[in-house]
Amino acid sequence: MKGSDKAVAMMKNGFLCSQAVFSTLGEELGMERSQAIKLATGFGAGVSGMGEICGAVSGGIMALGLKYGNDENTVFDLGNKTFPLVQELIERIKVKHGCYTCKGLTGIDFTSEGSKLFKEQNIAEKICFNVIRDVVDTVEDLW
Repeated sequence: MKGSDKAVAMMKNGFLCSQAVFSTLGEELGMERSQAIKLATGFGAGVSGMGEICGAVSGGIMALGLKYGNDENTVFDLGNKTFPLVQELIERIKVKHGCYTCKGLTGIDFTSEGSKLFKEQNIAEKICFNVIRDVVDTVEDLW
């Protein structure tokens, strides 16, 4: 199964967008699935339901960091591959979807009645599945 399809299937089965993306990409890099799911939990619905950066995008950023991040104690390292690749990921999502924030993409405010509206309006199928696919495909392309 293609990575983007696997991530969408995970969200269909009740996982957050951040968990679906990061665990799918993390597994490709050898990370244990359950650890990736746990690590990504707080990034769902735009960072814990705050509507900020899309959880799928956060999952992609974490995967790029897992692959290219620096694990040495260095000063702010602009030469590391992670920064330009994350910038490219965000730019591609912005171009394709108009923005990269959860609230901007979905129109949902998860701090109020948003979770109910999210389900009633079938936002996952209308918006999130496409963003998840695009994030996974973009990250795999950037690798």
